[in-house]
Amino acid sequence: MRSARAYRLVEGTLVFLFFWQAVRLVCGLLLGLTTLAIETGQVDFTTINAYLMLLAALAVPWFAPRSRRALPRTLLLSATLAAIVRVPMSIDNALVRLIAGVSVIGFGGMYLAALIRANWRTWVISIASGLILDLFLRASDTFDPSIRSAVTLTLGESVFRLAWLVPQIVLSASALLFAWLSRKTARNEPYEPASLTVWGGVGVGGFLALQLLVTGAPNVIARWSGVSYLAVVFWLILFTALPIIPAVRAAVGLLLGLFDDRLRGWVWLFVLLLALVVGNRVGGLFGAAALIVAQFMAILTLWWLPHTHESSDQDQAGPSFSLGLFLCVLLVYGYSLTFERFAVFGRFYEQGLIIALISGGLLGVARLLWREDDPWLASPLVTNGLAVCLIMPAVIGGWLQASLGAEVPRPTPETTVSVATYDLNSGYDAGGNFELELAARTIEASLADIVVLQHADTGRPVGFGVDQVEFLARRLRMNSAYQSDAGKLLGVAVLSRWSIAERRSALLQGASGSSPALLVSLRDPATGRAMTVVAAYLVPGSEQSRLNQTLSLQTFIGDASPLALGVNLGASPEDNAYQQLMAGGYLDPDVTLGIERGFTTPANNPTFRSDYLLLRGLAPLASRHVNSAASTHRLVVVEVGFPQ
Repeated sequence: MRSARAYRLVEGTLVFLFFWQAVRLVCGLLLGLTTLAIETGQVDFTTINAYLMLLAALAVPWFAPRSRRALPRTLLLSATLAAIVRVPMSIDNALVRLIAGVSVIGFGGMYLAALIRANWRTWVISIASGLILDLFLRASDTFDPSIRSAVTLTLGESVFRLAWLVPQIVLSASALLFAWLSRKTARNEPYEPASLTVWGGVGVGGFLALQLLVTGAPNVIARWSGVSYLAVVFWLILFTALPIIPAVRAAVGLLLGLFDDRLRGWVWLFVLLLALVVGNRVGGLFGAAALIVAQFMAILTLWWLPHTHESSDQDQAGPSFSLGLFLCVLLVYGYSLTFERFAVFGRFYEQGLIIALISGGLLGVARLLWREDDPWLASPLVTNGLAVCLIMPAVIGGWLQASLGAEVPRPTPETTVSVATYDLNSGYDAGGNFELELAARTIEASLADIVVLQHADTGRPVGFGVDQVEFLARRLRMNSAYQSDAGKLLGVAVLSRWSIAERRSALLQGASGSSPALLVSLRDPATGRAMTVVAAYLVPGSEQSRLNQTLSLQTFIGDASPLALGVNLGASPEDNAYQQLMAGGYLDPDVTLGIERGFTTPANNPTFRSDYLLLRGLAPLASRHVNSAASTHRLVVVEVGFPQ
């Protein structure tokens, strides 16, 4: 019996991991296609068909078999298909990945709907374990390695590139093996059925959305609270894993027992929502701790979603799980709209916390419903000792991954310094393809010592939840500083081989929202030289609005010198915003060096200049563009000299 449970648990963990990776991938791809369609005003058949396929996949769990006799075959078939179609998700082709990802969502959803009807405790532990494994895989640089064509491994001074397709084949083969073993020992596996009520399905949707958007993403917790990524990773994995330990669940139940039966659910819901608000509004270590507590509570609430059922209730599991998936997608799209400045979405701009609170509220409803049994006190699937042995490798391994990737080598002494400015466009190229790895190679090829980034995404669903600043800093082994707009996850950054001595930030108010500005003081540890670097971009608006933003930027910078300002003005040199900056004593390297037609966008065939690296107290020696289509903008790099 124990071996049958173990086989099913490993199978369930791997299937949920594949399912979860597919959800993240498909949401990112479809949001990217949707954004491109809105910007161009054209919707192609690929986008329409993709949404139709997703709707079909979300509905698949609805039709999970109801018969107990059919459950073992359904679990075997759905796990097998999910493992097989998961492999093409690692092929570097957007269409192939999209089709494979949608298929994994359908087969994985079918598996999870059937599993809850077969063994609800395995269902809960499999989801928690899958999330822990996902956190472990992304701990190094926040970028899910399974959706990258290759993974970069740095050992000392040596750098290796490993194609992820090979490890994915191994993982899929492991899932196939355990699916076969589970089917073979199914007769020895205890039958512990449960169902999802409609409210249970709603809770599943809230839980999945909360994991994808906030509490399951260490980089989002770090950006919301303003603490370092490294300070979050260990504790988040730990507190995601702790609910698996039966003694922890019993202790929380004992603590809640201090309140009256009628108040316990309300207290739980209030604390969960309060933790989300504190994490977003208060910030700092206290805010990060609040969000980690919210994750701990979210995982614990999983035990309250399934209901042990009478025979008449079991039919609800499939439809309710499908309802949860639909709701999750709606919440993800609602959250994504809070970052858009389009007029039709203006009222939702910078309101991401509201979507997170809705997700948490929908999850917490399950704790309000009265139950005769306490699922936290149910017979445990794994013992306390075994649970600790299982989770500690993931916790420690994740922390080690995050720690090893944070080292920045000491720069070599140079008489000049190369400064670059690069609008990442959230990692997307002109065709709507996510090209963050190519952007990293572009910066690497530029040989820049200091890089100013605009429109850097640090955890939105459209960017696959990747913290692009953290990823680039670790990939390029550079120091980093970041400042977001009011939405917390989109902003400007500075990457530097020099040490960051000081930083300050501001929000430039425009007609369609605010844009961030970041000022960092850098010091070269090799030579002792210092300079100031500013990163900014202007939001679209009327001429007066843009001039007001420019004036605010100049006031924010003050008379700092020597200084390099990397800014996307969204306008040509004839624009009044550019003229206003030049009147403030800046040098334009293109003008000084006699460079004509220094166009920067679109990247494939530039016909317009909107990206500027302006200097004060520094001498431009050379300027060049890196011909790369990783973004809609080209990277501009200027070699500068210091005054004697």
